Parts: sequence; structure tokens; C-alpha cells
Amino acid sequence: MQKAGILHIQRGFTLVEMMVTVAVLVILASLAVPGLQAFTTRSGMNAIRDDFSIALQRARLDAISRNTCVSICQLEAGASNTCQANATASWAGGWIVFINQACSADLPDEALPRENIVAVRQASDPRFQLIEKSPKGIVTFDPRGTQIGQWFSGYTKDVQYTQDDVNPLARSIVVSPQGRVSVATYESDKAGGSAQ
Repeated sequence: MQKAGILHIQRGFTLVEMMVTVAVLVILASLAVPGLQAFTTRSGMNAIRDDFSIALQRARLDAISRNTCVSICQLEAGASNTCQANATASWAGGWIVFINQACSADLPDEALPRENIVAVRQASDPRFQLIEKSPKGIVTFDPRGTQIGQWFSGYTKDVQYTQDDVNPLARSIVVSPQGRVSVATYESDKAGGSAQ
């Protein structure tokens, strides 16, 4: 009588199959990484642009609804209720939205009372900058929702990605003298602006 042969079934990948799979994954990853980097950069730019635009709109609406002046100022580093005394071009350190009972377009000299603070935005990712063209460090809206102290030119702030010299994602946040907030492409803003 003859013994039945034992069948050996081999499972798994051969070395060649594994190398081909790894090569295909490397090629796909090299194609996906630049797109992923552009996506994260665009998301970061949009986040800070939207945060500041919403803060401006909120300040304007609060000024109208409360029938008083409301301001936004640069946040002092390490503080939560103090405006930065010396205005800088960059607002990367964050900002405070507060009730400005004096209706002044000047920076407050002391810490703000807690009951006057509407919102605080802490420092953002340092790769993304909010650049003020002519630094004042404060934006103030009166009870009618118009700006105080910016009557002729309005107010413009540029959102830029600091790690790229040519930045197609840069945007300008523009507040008209009437207090309306719009976002314009950076290049077209220099030539007259087109809101987005």
C-alpha cells in the first residue's frame, strides 16, 4: 500500500513580491507628500485668516449690539488681559476683543478688567503671520459699527506663510472705514483688491 503524499502549502510573500510592494508604496508616498504639505499650509493659513476675520466681525457686531465701542488689540506675551504696549507689525502673539468704554483709538495703559473682555485668542502657529501694514496695535469700532481713527485708508492686515518667499496663499484682511470686513488676494489687494 502506498502512503498518500503530504501536501505542503506555502503561504506568504516572496522577497521579490515584497520589494515590488515597498517600491510602489514609496512612489505613491513621494507623490502624496507635496500635496499633503500644501494642504496643511493652506489649512493653517485659512484658520488664522478666518479667526481674525471673525474676531473683527464679532467686535463690530458687539459694538452695535451693546451700543458702545469695542476694540481688538495685540495680546501681551504671557498675559490674558493686557494689550501689548508697543505695537508691532506682527500679531502672531494673539489678540483680545474688549469693550472700550473710553471709545479711544489708543492702546489702553493698564490691564483690562475681566468684565470688559469679550474674547482672547492666544498665540498661533509661528509659521503663519498676521502682518499689520502700519502698526497701531488696535482696531476700534464705535456703536454704529464704523472704525475709529482709520477714516481715510481703512485697515489692512496680511496673512502670510513665513517659510515661503513666494506665497500664493497669502491673503489680505481689509476693514473698510465703514467697518465691513473682507478678504482679498494679496496680489490683487495691492492693485485695488478683489474680495473673496
